[in-house]
Amino acid sequence: MDGSLLDLALLVGIVGFAVSGYRQGFVVGALSFVGFFGGALFGVQLAPVIANQFASQTSKVATALAVAFGCALIGQVLAVAIGSRVRAGMRSSSLRVVDGFGGSIVSVIALLLVAWMVATPLASSSSPWLAGQVRRSVIIPAVNDAVPDTVRSLYDRFGDVVEQGDFPQVLGPLTPTEVRPVAPPDNALARSEVVRASEQSVVKVIGQAPSCDRRLEGTGFVYSDGRVMTNAHVVAGTEDVQVESLGEKFQAKVVFYDPNVDVAVLDVDGLDAPVLNFNQRAASGDDAIVVGYPEDGPYTATAARIRDERTIKGPNIYQSGQVTREVLMLRSQVRSGNSGGPLLSKDGTVYGVVFAAAVDDKETGFALSVDQVSDAAVQGKRATEEVSTQGCD
Repeated sequence: MDGSLLDLALLVGIVGFAVSGYRQGFVVGALSFVGFFGGALFGVQLAPVIANQFASQTSKVATALAVAFGCALIGQVLAVAIGSRVRAGMRSSSLRVVDGFGGSIVSVIALLLVAWMVATPLASSSSPWLAGQVRRSVIIPAVNDAVPDTVRSLYDRFGDVVEQGDFPQVLGPLTPTEVRPVAPPDNALARSEVVRASEQSVVKVIGQAPSCDRRLEGTGFVYSDGRVMTNAHVVAGTEDVQVESLGEKFQAKVVFYDPNVDVAVLDVDGLDAPVLNFNQRAASGDDAIVVGYPEDGPYTATAARIRDERTIKGPNIYQSGQVTREVLMLRSQVRSGNSGGPLLSKDGTVYGVVFAAAVDDKETGFALSVDQVSDAAVQGKRATEEVSTQGCD
């Protein structure tokens, strides 16, 4: 089902709110809007404070939404009470008609703003169907473009609480994922000798980030003697990093960190593991394998097939700027914890570095191409000094 379902619901809502707004009038509608939106703005500032008291993401989301819209409704009720008294004093019928049309406009604007407030964070929902509905909408992106930056900045903290994505955004927050159809992956590859032979070279990365009270887990792989490549978001904000290989843990230090490309290199003293070589010959339709430690679990392999290679523009891991990346789009299930792992070819070479999954398509993942990480590989091999991992993503 495409995103027109959301737009259809909004169009029905627009008609209903226009009629209701006409009956209510501009004065009541305007005060209702001010009360509702003002209450909502207060609520989105208060919501993170209360929601962050809960441990589970589901509880945080439910609490944040309840606080935000509870404040909005309280503001609306108070404002409508005032507006109704003012409108009761209008005697002219022509003035009431003008007042009615003004009420329609204000009510529709209020509906669209509320829809934007709810839909934008849900574009990163853990439900691919729900995220897809938002990202394929025509109306929500149009409202998003019209929202002033001042309103957007007030809303950002609320969005951080409600968004449920396990990966940094690859595309824009409301951009749908467009994929090239390819045949299903060959599941037999997940049980191939290549998977077993690569296990020693594919490590679990564990980071402690006290500043944001997080324990981060991901995957990395040995690409040079004593050097492990992973994603920047796997070690973002960390003060202590370890890698685990075949049950043995080693202390690591971050010697290269690029939050724009989303790549990092670790110097791991004492790690003696075979080097995985890069392979620049990935092509659409090629077999591949995603290997790593999804959800902080054991070494796991998942069959994949390369959809295509693309140049994609999207936010960096901190969503503080736009970057352009060369990525491989995959037909595969990429899970939290696969980040930073190698995308292996059938011969055990590395096609790319897995770094994200599409929020609106559970069968699509993303890997940074070899060309995209080549500079990081060279600089990371030479670097010896520990570098800052900045803040949490």
